[in-house]
Amino acid sequence: MDRLLKKRRAQQALKKVTDVAAKLQQKLDRTKPLAEQIESVRSFLDEQLERDEYFVIVDETGYAVVHTNRLREGRTFSDDTGQKAAKTTVPLLQAYKRDTGELLIDASCPLYTDTTGKRFNLRMGRLMHRPYLQLHFSLLALVPASISFGMAMLFALPSFVTFLLTVGISLGMGGFFYKAVVRDMRHWYSVTRTVSSGNLRAEVHTAKKRTEFHQIGYELNKMIVGVRTILEELAKATATVQQVSENQQGETKRLSEAFAEIAAAMETFREGAKQQTASVAEANELVAGMMTEVQDMQTDFERVVSQAQGAMKSANEGARLIDRTKQQMQHMQHDLNETVNLIHTVSEEANRTVEMVSAITAIAKQTNLLALNASIEASRAGEAGKGFAIVAQEVRVLAENTNAFAAHILSSLKTMRNMLQRVVEAVEQNGQAANETMTSLLQTNETMASFQRMSVEMNELLHRSRTHVMKITTNGNELKQAIEEVHAIANDFTSMVHETTAGLEQQTMAIHELANEAALLSQSIQKLQQITSRFH
Repeated sequence: MDRLLKKRRAQQALKKVTDVAAKLQQKLDRTKPLAEQIESVRSFLDEQLERDEYFVIVDETGYAVVHTNRLREGRTFSDDTGQKAAKTTVPLLQAYKRDTGELLIDASCPLYTDTTGKRFNLRMGRLMHRPYLQLHFSLLALVPASISFGMAMLFALPSFVTFLLTVGISLGMGGFFYKAVVRDMRHWYSVTRTVSSGNLRAEVHTAKKRTEFHQIGYELNKMIVGVRTILEELAKATATVQQVSENQQGETKRLSEAFAEIAAAMETFREGAKQQTASVAEANELVAGMMTEVQDMQTDFERVVSQAQGAMKSANEGARLIDRTKQQMQHMQHDLNETVNLIHTVSEEANRTVEMVSAITAIAKQTNLLALNASIEASRAGEAGKGFAIVAQEVRVLAENTNAFAAHILSSLKTMRNMLQRVVEAVEQNGQAANETMTSLLQTNETMASFQRMSVEMNELLHRSRTHVMKITTNGNELKQAIEEVHAIANDFTSMVHETTAGLEQQTMAIHELANEAALLSQSIQKLQQITSRFH
């Protein structure tokens, strides 16, 4: 093995793999995953392969990401040589005994590390053939001629005998070589017949012959191994597909039934959507009517608020007038009280005047009586008492006049006193009426104050109610807009339900077609299983 690795072709293989790795590094885009560049990498490696056996890019586990032999791509090389080649960090040369029986030179070297830190190595296989056909054809030409020439020189044989000897030796050696070649070819034919009969376990027994001629056997073995691997994978995939197909048939049947139920439900849903759309349209009309009434109510509220504000202003003006009337009544009551007091004073003065007039009347009566007595005495005195009698007469006349005047005054004073008494009573009645009026004014003032407070409260309530009405109007407008949007959405939703129902019908038809295709696929899988079951 070591001698094989030291050969010039082995060293050339190591140099070639490092050169190809360097060229490939320049072609690779390190920012992209290798899987996205796999086609260009395959083309490049196919061009560089030439007469060598393979190029393969492996990761650290030995998994073949790219292989020039597509039958081996995607495998993991877990053998010792493959694992060493996958993990090496320097160029490495190994002798590689394949599962096909071949002995190759495996040259490997690091390729590159991607952005995730995953390393990839490049491997190259090179066959080391021994001469076979060239040697045998050369021997067929040289050995008979040499033997014939030796025999002719040794025994002095004639030319014809030498010719016959040469022909005989050539025929003998050719026959031996022919039998060897035919034996190998018949063995290969037997193996291919065995494989065509379905036995993929057959293989060409090469007996470790490393020649270009016997490489055909190795190639047959590689084809058998590749086909066997493909059929094994195909059998696994067929079994999986068969199971999936059976499951798919059952699922499509259940799905078809489910779609039928869904279609029926969608039909019911479509009818419900129509009713919902009609209900939303009716609700939209009701909301529009409600908004008209709310706007009318808002107008009435504005009018009531305006009237309430006018009533509050009138109440304030009435309260102001009542306050002024109350002040005037208070002044009038004060004046009535003073008038009553003055009348009482005048009445008392009139009473005193009556007393004084009564006193004058009494004095006048006494004076008249004295004047009468004086007149009587004067008449008794005669002539001497005549002048006195005249004076007495005048005094009596004056007394009578005074008495009459005093009586007249007394009568006037009594009349005036009676009138003052009636005035006092009238003034007192007016005072009482004024008091009652004042009380009524106070009650009216309290009532007006209460009315004013009620007007203020009512105004505040009206303002709050107007605010609420405005909010109701705003919310109503928003509700109306929302109902309109819901109506539009309901229309869209109804259209979508129609489209969905139509789509479900198409999907149901597609499911039925899928079920039919699944049945066809199951039949095809059964045929494929029949084909794969022919090989073992």
